[in-house]
Amino acid sequence: MNRETANVLLLLVGGALVKIAVDGSYVRYVKPGLLPYLLAAALLIIVLGIAAIARDVRRGQAPDADDDSDGHRHGTRPYWMLLVPAAVILFVAPPALGASSVGSSTAQQTMGAPEKTAFPPLPDGPAPEVPLLEVIGRAARDSTGSLEHRRITTAGFVLATGHGGSARVDGGRDGLDLARVLIICCAADARTIRVHLDGNLGDIPEGTWLSVTGVVQTGSATAGTGYTPTLTVTHASRIPAPVNTYAY
Repeated sequence: MNRETANVLLLLVGGALVKIAVDGSYVRYVKPGLLPYLLAAALLIIVLGIAAIARDVRRGQAPDADDDSDGHRHGTRPYWMLLVPAAVILFVAPPALGASSVGSSTAQQTMGAPEKTAFPPLPDGPAPEVPLLEVIGRAARDSTGSLEHRRITTAGFVLATGHGGSARVDGGRDGLDLARVLIICCAADARTIRVHLDGNLGDIPEGTWLSVTGVVQTGSATAGTGYTPTLTVTHASRIPAPVNTYAY
């Protein structure tokens, strides 16, 4: 790779990182808490690129790294292909992982035998909002039984249970699940978390975002179900996908 290509690559990669950090689309790839490190890396890469260009200008035309001792110049076209990933992020940001990535980019989150612990009481109200990840944690690990006989509201996108989901209480894989994509650090370690839905929801396409109200069936989060609880649905409504679709 010649120096001109390397310098342009540094600037393009740094610019792409700044762009996704400023417009907020970085949350499609990493956790929000990593924003300071992302910005620091972007600025460092840009500074390195500018410094390299300034050095070459001061020294005059640098020798071409693609010139061999036989005096023949070799093409640099393959190296420019390295610019494609950065250009894609800069101009056409890929969407966040969702229903279409299940089975390819994500797998269902698996859980070993959970250790019981006391969770704080649920918020007051007839059907308090509880994040999907917390619903799963309370159903599998809460020693106080805070979900028992309590109506709650949670949200996620619809997946068929048979589309990579764990078995239900009856051992079958028919029906629908409510899901979110969980990331620990970045999209590369993405996993799907799910709650089985029990109720007449009609024909809902996969990937549809729902706000669901219902009661978690006591004892449904067991080893046989992969610690995936079942929610008996009393009300469901379609909602727009949130700006940040991931769970953390």
